[in-house]
Amino acid sequence: MITPGEVREFLNDNEMPDEILQNCIELAVNRAKRLLGVEDLPNTPEVRKALILLAASELASSVNLYWRRAEDYQTMNVKNLIAEAERLLKLSPKGGAIVWR
Repeated sequence: MITPGEVREFLNDNEMPDEILQNCIELAVNRAKRLLGVEDLPNTPEVRKALILLAASELASSVNLYWRRAEDYQTMNVKNLIAEAERLLKLSPKGGAIVWR
């Protein structure tokens, strides 16, 4: 549904290996299917974008996520990526936001 190249473009990182990105895509697709409770995901721009965001968030445990632009960089907040993916998939937590204790 999405390609490693699309995730690589979002991350602005031409050095990330295809194998790692493909693994993250598979995890993202499985997560989206579970969240939506479907066997097949619809092929819409919103779902595609959500999958890119979810795939990028899957990298968080193994790499520092940040945008590279010349000498400047900007940190990517994984919680914001997940929140935007949930918005695109039209999902919201049952009972409101989670309270961390």
